[in-house]
Amino acid sequence: MSNNTPKNVADEATQKGALQRGTLTLIGIMGSSDAMRALIMLPSGKVVTAHEGETSSVGTVVGIDEARVILLRGGKELTLEMPA
Repeated sequence: MSNNTPKNVADEATQKGALQRGTLTLIGIMGSSDAMRALIMLPSGKVVTAHEGETSSVGTVVGIDEARVILLRGGKELTLEMPA
């Protein structure tokens, strides 16, 4: 697969250091307000999709809105927010 994106466009669209490595990182939120899904990057770099009420390796998703996802992990609430 080739990358046909012009260098100047790729440079403008890329924010170096925007995503934290080695931790859970919220990288995107999609869907309608009644069916939102979150894209979460795991510490390993793998990206998973999660929806409200789902329990997976990231914990239980207790809430998603336009800017954040709230997880329940090990009995503690963890809020992930979109990178600035």
